Amino acid sequence: MNEWKLTNDSIDLQQATTHITQPAESGMEGEPMPYKMLSDHNVMAAIALGFLLIIIALQNEKNGVIRLFKNCISISTDRKNLFEENYNSTSNLPTVLLSTVSGIMGGILLYHYFSYSAPDFFNSVNHTVMLSIYVGIFIIALISKWIIYAFVNWIFFDKERNNLWLRSVFNIISALGVVLFPTVLYIIFLDSEFHFSAKIILIIILISKILLFYKCFRYFFYSFHGTLHLILYFCTLEIIPDLFLWKGIEIINSVLILKI
Repeated sequence: MNEWKLTNDSIDLQQATTHITQPAESGMEGEPMPYKMLSDHNVMAAIALGFLLIIIALQNEKNGVIRLFKNCISISTDRKNLFEENYNSTSNLPTVLLSTVSGIMGGILLYHYFSYSAPDFFNSVNHTVMLSIYVGIFIIALISKWIIYAFVNWIFFDKERNNLWLRSVFNIISALGVVLFPTVLYIIFLDSEFHFSAKIILIIILISKILLFYKCFRYFFYSFHGTLHLILYFCTLEIIPDLFLWKGIEIINSVLILKI
């Protein structure tokens, strides 16, 4: 009898010990925090790189930003560089750096777009790879734009107007990078509402296209009879490539999904 009582006491003690060492599961399961670009180290690294490139591009330029935007509006016939008073072998460096900033900011904005429009896709892929691919796509698109414009204009137009047009195109792209940088900061740090920020980006892109259209008209098709050629030229080399770019991004997203 005593042995049976001792056995029951041991079982009760073991159950009590188990109850103490294994906490009871209670309470409600927490909801995951929503994604914030502000906490994404990939985005912060890209912004820091863009800021560094802007500083390097404009460090030796007094009123460089003001001159940059003035050149976007004016029709220059001067063969000098967009920034430098005296042309030299490194005078294209600011334009190259600011155009790269434009590509980086474009990649961040595309990254931001898919974080809202396709959250299932966004949360299932590697963010570092995704952002790197988007930035690379925009930079490759800028290089391709330069090659296509140089080749087509070399066939149809004289060298001087071709050079003026290329400098005007990349001057606007450089200014676009300067404008998009604070826009990206506003979207990320103030957590701007998606539809409002999308409208801001569309307005900026629309203004840049209008400026390009105006400069294209003044450089190549300044007569009334050249209006049809202007529309064909601009749509073929400026609008259609953007549509192909977007289609290429969709294909790349499909590839990323298949690689998961």
